[in-house]
Amino acid sequence: MTKALIRLFIKNAEDTRSAAVREQYGILSGAVGLACNLFLFALKLTIGLVTGAISIAADAFNNLSDGLSCMISIVGFKVANREPDEKHPFGYGRTEYIAGLIVSFIILLVGFEFFKTSLDRIIHPSAVAFSALLTGILAVSMLVKLWMGLFNTTLGRRIDSPVLIAAGQDSRNDVITTSVVVLGMVAGRFTPLPVDGYVGILVAAFIIWSGIGIARDTVAPLLGEAADPVMAKNIEHIVLDSEHIVGVHDLIVHNYGAGRALASLHAEVPSDSNFVAVHEEIDEAEKRVWQQTGVYLVIHMDPIDVNDEHINALREQVDGVLRGIDEKLSMHDFRVVDGERQINLIFDVVVPFSYDDEGKRRLLMTIYDDLKAIDQRFNPVVTLDHAM
Repeated sequence: MTKALIRLFIKNAEDTRSAAVREQYGILSGAVGLACNLFLFALKLTIGLVTGAISIAADAFNNLSDGLSCMISIVGFKVANREPDEKHPFGYGRTEYIAGLIVSFIILLVGFEFFKTSLDRIIHPSAVAFSALLTGILAVSMLVKLWMGLFNTTLGRRIDSPVLIAAGQDSRNDVITTSVVVLGMVAGRFTPLPVDGYVGILVAAFIIWSGIGIARDTVAPLLGEAADPVMAKNIEHIVLDSEHIVGVHDLIVHNYGAGRALASLHAEVPSDSNFVAVHEEIDEAEKRVWQQTGVYLVIHMDPIDVNDEHINALREQVDGVLRGIDEKLSMHDFRVVDGERQINLIFDVVVPFSYDDEGKRRLLMTIYDDLKAIDQRFNPVVTLDHAM
């Protein structure tokens, strides 16, 4: 059914890098989710009122909040597709993440409200009616939610949308909460304990956990995440596929919404190159990255001496020292100021974020001691930075 809906409602469905196509995917997901959740809300609320089951009513309002979330998602995708303007030159793509954050707040609010209601049911218990028919209806709702989870996850992976993937996870969580509700109804037949209230608390806990998860997934790109390792490696390989570019470092990727990214990196080129030709190569590399990844890349050129055997030998010695200390360390911007009594080795070292201030201090001392052990004239001038 998912493929049929995509074929029916989305034109050029395979062009997932297109903002217009992404919008169609988002609207389709939101519309289908809205219809399904409104149906389940009406169904469960009716069951909850007839049976007096607070846990079922809690689950019904969870579906209502999911429906509201779908509406917010639709608005988010519509706004995210707006063209860049003077105030927002990088577009409105991050609106998708803001929509997801609003959805998470709604889910959290519903979860806390029903936690309070379920706690009240434990303190003031009342009987819950049970029938096989009602259990069957709830089983149907679980099947609907299972399909919605698969549907949203499929669409989310197609367009790399954290909001739709989170919606798929939320639907799967709903299946778990409804299963717990059914378990509570069955258990209520065999014990006078307010099982319904306890189950309602479990439902509320699942709702709250789902809201926290969605908030975490949508806040991360808003705060700024490290570049996706696969994409970073792809960009580096594309840039290095140039005659005069011998190394790259300091890649930084800024995410302005799915499919909208701005990046910069430093490209090392031989200092004795024809810089007019090198500039043309860099322009071509930037274009290749855009064509193959959709990332707008700006390259800064770093001239380095690669034909001096003495400097190359020193570079290999320093690189060997770093590998001996930690295989995760890497070096760039290596320069030498030579002298008879002192040789300044100037370079940057990329260290993992796991190094704290004390770890960095010990690392600098170790680099200094190891290089001095090779040649007392070596004077390391080291700058530590992190991979972006």
